[in-house]
Amino acid sequence: MSPVTHRPETVAPDAWCHLIKRRCGLVFRDTQVPAVLDCIRDEMLARGMTSEKRFYTDLSDETDAGPEWTSLVERLLNHETSFFRHPPSYDVLRDHIFPELRQARGRNSRLNLWSAGCATGQEAYSLAMVAMDALEDVESGETKPDFTVWGGDISRRAIEIARRSRYGPRAISGVPEEYRRRFLRPVSAGLAPEYEVVESLRQRVRFTILNLVGSPNGVNLNHDVILCHNVLIYLSPPAVSQVVALLASRLALGGYLLLGPGEAPSEKPAALEALNLNGVRVLRRRTAGAGEVRTC
Repeated sequence: MSPVTHRPETVAPDAWCHLIKRRCGLVFRDTQVPAVLDCIRDEMLARGMTSEKRFYTDLSDETDAGPEWTSLVERLLNHETSFFRHPPSYDVLRDHIFPELRQARGRNSRLNLWSAGCATGQEAYSLAMVAMDALEDVESGETKPDFTVWGGDISRRAIEIARRSRYGPRAISGVPEEYRRRFLRPVSAGLAPEYEVVESLRQRVRFTILNLVGSPNGVNLNHDVILCHNVLIYLSPPAVSQVVALLASRLALGGYLLLGPGEAPSEKPAALEALNLNGVRVLRRRTAGAGEVRTC
């Protein structure tokens, strides 16, 4: 009698997609599902696992920040980004939003700026470059008011790259020449040239691993500016609503939320008013009324 071979326990593709959507908010087209399953099997192989059902159960029980979720998310995500990816947004920040905040908050205050879904850091550093430029005091050369940029992303590997703050020539091609001279410096890196963000800018930018959909722990400040580009397009409609509500709740009174072109057009939280600044979609939390106090 020939031995009986047992087929490894499998999980339906729909179940995998539902689990990933529920925990991370990510949605996939039908044509993307085979690639998603390949990522899952590659992760199982890397861990020496043969039971897909066991892996599914382990992921269902694990926290969002656990090692198996973190590793699988790395395989699923596309970390494509660039410096100054949507130039009109940065023009609006420099010419309208930062001057208004400087006047409203006062020269001796501190602004909290958040790059939500910062990937490998280019968006957060772009935000910091514009803030340094727009808030610099002409007479003293100091930054008034001062600021901190908080960059968060679900990917551990992307955050590690962001903290390293080194980029190749292609990556920095979108940086305006003036900013390139001021905020980037060439460093020796063997045959491949690299550019490093200067220390004076790096010390103003802090990065953290953050899942905007699952368990957004660590979002405990009210922010004057939140920049969230090319994040919501990957999420399911319920997850989009959840994330926009989270971002709205973390805006300081009078703070600004900038979304990417075409992202979440139907999302209009009651606490926010829509502005059209040179074609850029901006939402502002209504300013404080009499007796209200801004918190940070």
